[in-house]
Amino acid sequence: MRINHTGEICAQALYAGQAATARNPEVKDDMQKASDEEIDHLAWCEQRLEELDSRPSLLNPFWYASSYAIGAIAGAAGDGWSLGFLKETENQVEAHLQDHLDQLPPEDARTHAILGQMKIDEAKHADMAEDAGAFDLPAPIKDLMSLTSKVMKVVAYRI
Repeated sequence: MRINHTGEICAQALYAGQAATARNPEVKDDMQKASDEEIDHLAWCEQRLEELDSRPSLLNPFWYASSYAIGAIAGAAGDGWSLGFLKETENQVEAHLQDHLDQLPPEDARTHAILGQMKIDEAKHADMAEDAGAFDLPAPIKDLMSLTSKVMKVVAYRI
């Protein structure tokens, strides 16, 4: 659950950075809305961490700052690219959540419910980005995003 919590920290920061550099006011609003919706996910993950007698990643300030910078760069590339980044981010998060759901014991209904709703919400964000004109990112960018998320997962799990 610590990884999911860190992912929500990153999502808020990414979308805030993208909103800050968006050119189109509608795209800016969409990014801000996506960021705001991640607040619920963050609260759910934080509460579940407490219930599991665990803690958030100690590196969350670093994750936030670096994700904000990445989001600002994506936004500066243009709204279509920024929306494409949002869409790809949500697609990768949705896949991660499905993997996590597949690994959970069936009796952990609470975590199943939280992650299941998060997965639905992330898919809606990806659809919103697509509907707003997301560009399809080149494969090397998608691969770099995937690699970066794998590093984040390994580090956030431990620290």
